[in-house]
Amino acid sequence: MTFPVHRSDEATPEQRGEAFGRAMATQVQHTVAVYRRMFAERNARVPDELPPHLEIDAIARGANVDPHALRAVNARTEILAGADECSVQGAGGLLAQNWDWHPDLSASTVIHIVEHPHGWFATLTEAGILAKIGLNGHGLGVCLNILRTSADGGTDGTPIHLLIHQTLSTAATVDEAIARLTAATVSASSAVTVATPGDVAHVELNPGGANVIRGAVGAHTNHFIEPPKRGIDVMAAESPTTRQRLEVVKTQPLLDALRDHTGHPKGVCRHVDPADPWVEQTVTVASVVMNLEKLRLHVADGPPCTHEHQEVTLPTRRASSGRLASTAAR
Repeated sequence: MTFPVHRSDEATPEQRGEAFGRAMATQVQHTVAVYRRMFAERNARVPDELPPHLEIDAIARGANVDPHALRAVNARTEILAGADECSVQGAGGLLAQNWDWHPDLSASTVIHIVEHPHGWFATLTEAGILAKIGLNGHGLGVCLNILRTSADGGTDGTPIHLLIHQTLSTAATVDEAIARLTAATVSASSAVTVATPGDVAHVELNPGGANVIRGAVGAHTNHFIEPPKRGIDVMAAESPTTRQRLEVVKTQPLLDALRDHTGHPKGVCRHVDPADPWVEQTVTVASVVMNLEKLRLHVADGPPCTHEHQEVTLPTRRASSGRLASTAAR
């Protein structure tokens, strides 16, 4: 495995952030540089002011980057207004995702394992972004699909990556995760899949409110399963493979689905299309399989057709019976 692993056990989010920033300075600086170029080439509007955040600002301090730039990176979903990426499958106590995004961000990808008095969580993310795909000590797994509607826009809501960080930090059950996610105000649409052994839900977030979908096979791609509360589902019309990929992850065995090339190069296992301009390039940067019962995390550091899933060593203790303590200080 080439993705670096950083382990944190500092007493406060601020201490944790500064230590992470120092240890992962090269990766954080790379994250900021790639997104600056991406924002510029997409003519994305980055607000002049974004709310301070103790942990993000501490990472910026440790990595010697502009805190405003790193806050913008954590709001990249809202600023870039969506992209066609990612396929999720969950069944039988497993939750898996191919994370498809810009190939240059492979050099930023890290696994961050956070231990605190009430438990732990592990997340695969871009260095400097608080959380993305993850698993916590209660056996709660979280995956993310970008959605997009005509109602999306602005950064007034809680950025999705901060909301996922809060969920991994505080939720012990699917019900608690749903409560956390649906209580938030968002300005960009996303589908967050949350699962524990024997329970799974898709929470389709939208500026008009959330859809909560339960009692079905845990599969999601980049269009709404239920109509959005506000606006028109843009990805349903514009994504060339989202419906095709959903059928693959709904019907094929997990590893077969993750390696499937139907719709190549934009299949579930995604490869760079040389015809795409730099700013629109995508690839399966990482493939993640989580065993929610056994608290195991396996990661492939590239398209899983050519990269094996390797197990990441996680803390051996389960979280305490109470809720995880909040580590999501703003």
